[in-house]
Amino acid sequence: MDCAESCPMTTFPDNRQVCHPCATVGCNTCSEQDGCKECLIFHLPLSSGPNGQCLFIFGGVFLAVFLVALSLCLIELLRFCCMGLLTPRNPGVLKEVLAHRRRAKAHDYSLPGNPFYGYDDTNVRRQSVSGLGPLLYFRFVAFQALMALLVGLALGAGHLLPQMSEGSEAAFLPELIGKEQLDLVMTVHAVCVYVVGFIVVVNWVFGQDQAVRTSIEEEPHLRNYALVGEGFPKSARSAHEVKAFFESILGFELEGVSIAYDHIEEVDFVRDRVSRAVEKADTHLGVYPSELSGLESHVGESQDGYVLDCLMCSGYAFVVFSREEDREFCLRRFGEIERQVQRGWAVSREEADSEDEEAQALLKTGPGRGRGPRPGAAGELGGVSRAVLFRGKFPIRMGHAPEPCGVQWQHFALRRGAKLVRAGLSLLTAVLLVTVVGAVAFAPAVLYEMSYIDIASPTKSQQRLAVLEQAVSVFSITVGCRLLTRALRRAARGAGFLQKVNEDCDLTVSALLTTLLAVAVPLLVSSAVAAPSTEVTRSLALRWLFQSLWMDILVTEVDGFLTPTWRYWSSYFWVRQNKYVSVREAEPALTTADFPLAERYVDSLRALTLVWSMVSLDCTSMYTAGAQFLLLAYCVYVYFVDKYTFLRVHRQTYYTSPKLDTTVHYLFAIPLAILAILPLQRFSFGTRPWLVPTVLAGSIVLYLGLVRLSQKCSEPRRELTEIPYIEVASLLPYNYFNTNPVHVLRSLHFPSIVVPPIYPFLPGKEYLQGGQFADYDDSIRLRETLMLLAKTPLKGLDLGNPQDFG
Repeated sequence: MDCAESCPMTTFPDNRQVCHPCATVGCNTCSEQDGCKECLIFHLPLSSGPNGQCLFIFGGVFLAVFLVALSLCLIELLRFCCMGLLTPRNPGVLKEVLAHRRRAKAHDYSLPGNPFYGYDDTNVRRQSVSGLGPLLYFRFVAFQALMALLVGLALGAGHLLPQMSEGSEAAFLPELIGKEQLDLVMTVHAVCVYVVGFIVVVNWVFGQDQAVRTSIEEEPHLRNYALVGEGFPKSARSAHEVKAFFESILGFELEGVSIAYDHIEEVDFVRDRVSRAVEKADTHLGVYPSELSGLESHVGESQDGYVLDCLMCSGYAFVVFSREEDREFCLRRFGEIERQVQRGWAVSREEADSEDEEAQALLKTGPGRGRGPRPGAAGELGGVSRAVLFRGKFPIRMGHAPEPCGVQWQHFALRRGAKLVRAGLSLLTAVLLVTVVGAVAFAPAVLYEMSYIDIASPTKSQQRLAVLEQAVSVFSITVGCRLLTRALRRAARGAGFLQKVNEDCDLTVSALLTTLLAVAVPLLVSSAVAAPSTEVTRSLALRWLFQSLWMDILVTEVDGFLTPTWRYWSSYFWVRQNKYVSVREAEPALTTADFPLAERYVDSLRALTLVWSMVSLDCTSMYTAGAQFLLLAYCVYVYFVDKYTFLRVHRQTYYTSPKLDTTVHYLFAIPLAILAILPLQRFSFGTRPWLVPTVLAGSIVLYLGLVRLSQKCSEPRRELTEIPYIEVASLLPYNYFNTNPVHVLRSLHFPSIVVPPIYPFLPGKEYLQGGQFADYDDSIRLRETLMLLAKTPLKGLDLGNPQDFG
């Protein structure tokens, strides 16, 4: 057998068929006399001969992009400095917009004066500042810090065990373990690490579900007073008609109906008219002078009512009840109606089939006159009363409604696309992109590192090139993951999810899978390429994962600081130097974004998965120990920094659904499966290698079953309360009416006693809702302003508190 065929990559055989490493790092084909003949893919030979060099092509591309980006950043920084020296052209608008930015942040509306939440006094793990979602997230970060500490201590104990064996050179540790028992003790230690990690994760899952149960049972929620109806025709545009339909069936008065209109093609128009309505309210209330507004620029207002009246119903309507027991009665009543309709359709189909058979028999015997359909035949729904059908022919199905703060009204449409198909296509595209780029551009960097390791005495230039190439590759992968996450966010928004939490769940799953794949693909591809003769060593994989970990942490936090800073200062100087911009146009530019719950979940889960991958590869390595304590420090840092940004930087994020946290429970199966490799590799399965995937699959199934069991055991069992809807709505600035932009505009253009005019809900505009959210107790001025916004004011109608209608 020729030894040259079995030599590892980047090596060459001598006359005695002994493989030697090539003196040129990154060489694919090498000889002892001529040196490197061919470099690895994506590498170019810098010079020929035995001492030649192979340069990374992507390094040149990276350098060019880096220099261009650095130049643009310096130019932008210079522009900011120059604009800072100029005289402000619009100081009044800038002052009001900064005040709005401050109002949009998290305030404690239960206290007089609506102060900020105290940073030291607010326990974000127990206190619901803006809903259940942020509370569960901070509990997750605290759990991750505790988990990092426990695993770190377990790894420290595992590092000390060999030092306590007989014959060890440790001076201060007793020799308690025999040499023949050391392997068994290390196996038991690996099993204990996994079991402890598994138990702690499952305990955290049960704790999160119990927190959700407590919140649902003890705290008031608007969803306890609302249902969503489906099946309305597109011409059902009037809330009067829909409300009268429900009241005729139920026999009692409703609080109101909020129809979900199809305005996907008129989103910009609707947003503009809502912002102009708020602008009129602000100027009349004296929030800022009318000179700073753009009211005089509005044209075509006479056609607004016509456009609003042409918007079709998407088929959904949110029905709000005054009491919880009314909601439960409606749910039971329409459940009975739906069952009757289903039985009616079944009977109709059977009778239609029998009539068709009879007609065929008559045709066979001869011509005859057809008879009309009998009562209860097809089209009559088996005798179901038309009074329970909308307009006598449309059956309505009722279901549980989500919280109004999570409803995305702009995505309701008559022609709804397949959301799962869109989400799946975006995920598939991202996976293909990551796989191709990782295999072509970054896998050669791992092969280059393998070639560098084979050299016994590398030169300083080779060492610098190897370090630089790996740093460029890891940095590029990390930046690419950040850009890919943003692209997936845009794809999730374009999928048209009706609830914000479903969009975030899709982003969390897609971003986590693709970013983890981006780190793993170079290792997997390089291992597959070199598999015939060699393999990626554990030490090489550990260095790659460690660099990916700290680079990911660094880029994530720097991006989280620089991106909002750049957006703030660019918007700041745009408003400051533009004398034609109004407060209404400038407010969205300077208002901070919502707290990125989904992205932060992905960042934490990715860091945890990388660390546990290192633990599974080699739990005694110093790289693993450093990564574990780096994760601990990062979790502590994330907790306090995210608490500050949540309370002081981002606008108040109302997030009440626990569904995103539940998705993270299921995603924890990935790091747990990776951690399970640690004890499995201590066992020898011999001729039964299929036991390894079987045990892994069994552990995953067991964990997922426990997650599902936790959800079942923590299902809320709340009793109906006597608290009316108005009392609960007064505690929250949002509801099913003021968050629906088309409903708000229709209530202002076509006001009535059934659908009175209301203020819209916008970030930083909570004071328009009156009550505890107002900066001052002046309900009379709020009512007067609201009537001023209405196009045809209702005379003699006492509206009371504007929030009572929300």
